[in-house]
Amino acid sequence: MKPLKSSCHALYANVAAAGTAALRDSMEQDARRARLILMTFTAHGGTATIPPFPMRRLRMLTGALGLLLLGNSIVQGTDWPQFRGATTDGVSSDPINVSWTSGGLTAVWTNRSLTNGFSSVAVSQGRAFVMTSRDDGSGLTEYCAAVDAATGNNLWATPIDYAPWDPTYGGDGGSGSYPYDLGDGPRTTPSVKDGRVIALSGLLHLVCMNATNGSVTWSNDLVSQFGGSTIGWDNCQSPCLDNDLVFLNLNTAFDDQTLAAFRVSDGTMAWSSQNEGVTHTTPVVATIQGVRQVIFATQTGLVSIDRTTGAFLWKYTYPFASIDTSMGANPVVYSNIVYCTAAYFRGAGAAQVTLANGTWTVTQLFSKTASAGTAYRSIWMTPICYQGYIYTLCGENSTFLSTPLNCIEISTGNLKWSTNGFGMGGLILVDGKLLVLTEDGQLVLAQANPNAYTELARYRAFQFDPNNRGKCWISPAFSNGRIYAHSTTAAISIDVSPPPLLKLLSPQFLNGTQLQLTVSTANGTPITSNRLSKVEVRATNDIGAPFSTWTKLTNPLVLATNGTARLTNTVTGQSRRYYITVETP
Repeated sequence: MKPLKSSCHALYANVAAAGTAALRDSMEQDARRARLILMTFTAHGGTATIPPFPMRRLRMLTGALGLLLLGNSIVQGTDWPQFRGATTDGVSSDPINVSWTSGGLTAVWTNRSLTNGFSSVAVSQGRAFVMTSRDDGSGLTEYCAAVDAATGNNLWATPIDYAPWDPTYGGDGGSGSYPYDLGDGPRTTPSVKDGRVIALSGLLHLVCMNATNGSVTWSNDLVSQFGGSTIGWDNCQSPCLDNDLVFLNLNTAFDDQTLAAFRVSDGTMAWSSQNEGVTHTTPVVATIQGVRQVIFATQTGLVSIDRTTGAFLWKYTYPFASIDTSMGANPVVYSNIVYCTAAYFRGAGAAQVTLANGTWTVTQLFSKTASAGTAYRSIWMTPICYQGYIYTLCGENSTFLSTPLNCIEISTGNLKWSTNGFGMGGLILVDGKLLVLTEDGQLVLAQANPNAYTELARYRAFQFDPNNRGKCWISPAFSNGRIYAHSTTAAISIDVSPPPLLKLLSPQFLNGTQLQLTVSTANGTPITSNRLSKVEVRATNDIGAPFSTWTKLTNPLVLATNGTARLTNTVTGQSRRYYITVETP
């Protein structure tokens, strides 16, 4: 096989810069329908960059050969360092494999020592952290536990506080539809930052630990030191972390300033503000109108505080009755719109928040009271918002397994669709797709489609039965291509990372007119026959042509013994010729 000869350069021409905009626009339209694949080729000449479109970065190499080289940049996976992820909104932009063929998924690991309670999993720097409880010989104790994120092997477990919940009791947190019941325990999730793990117990012990070995760095008893207190069912708020500060609601305080920030470095209080009763929600951090702020769902409304100074910014008073029993669903922020929902015959509402001339204004967009029904009431299942639509599990404290997944337009409150049977589990958004952990232990992947419920895949992560009673009142986590899920009986990790990206190796001429193109994976692993059926090579002579009009080469890609795929293309005449590979859904 002869290398490409310089005498062949005349067959091609440089890519015209004017054509890149047309190509970019065309590919933006096709981005959701075809995965652009990395093509590598060493060409003489300069480089040009096509501006990015969402979640994709395209790079074009041009030169004497005029071959167009496009592809995905390889995206590093991100950590999920606290409840609802790094951005506290339950959203990950990391890619996820949507092809969960029957029997095609298996757990990378299952750890059955991480039992009891409703802690989600935090993942940071190769470790996974979760709150759990067990009897260590002196009574039930609440622990913060760390495991190896890759293997699930136990690393350490640090006792945090006395555990006030009986995992064998069938009421309160142990209620449910038999056998999906029992397992009451910790309600909070650890937060991780720069090698430090921060946990908040059900009885308000705020503890910072070394992420490597679990040794305690500092500890605050928020009751004795600051006058904090809990409400019925104890503390359920997780420590909300934003860079150097951790935020929480003390409920009561010696100085009557209950909304507080503590320094991650040493646990000292950075500021306290307002006098607002606590709920079972966790604060969220967002930037609205250019101002970084922390939003607390208090007993009377959403209260926003400047995250750095503790200054009051604005309040959205609930359009339903104040909270006197429980509110467990966090506030949702979408651009400058905030959304709230509560059960116990409350409802939902949304408001637009604006800032003009130093004055904050809150304008209600819609409200739904108890009369609107359970479609707008979520007891603890925090919604997500995507492209202007709320996706939420809605139910009261008795709907259990029948609880639906609903889609609601955030600007109007219009219910777009509702699908029953998810239960009171948890929901996040991964790569623009809904990832649901159902109450009975299934993982469900669905399109975030406001027009109709569109399921993509389903996998049973946990198996409950009369001999293994349990449930999932918990949000899943997603980090570095893996789902991390926790139930009252175990924790599990499942690999759903997309297959390795493909690349086009340096093309070679077999003779004067036959060009051989070779496709390989980026990491050298073999291309499977199932995957090959979705891979195409397309070509065009016009760089400005819409991507949808690029011609699919009809010569078949053939798997070679080394796991690459090859095809031969005939090149004649003096016209330009551009190639690209795509992997279709």
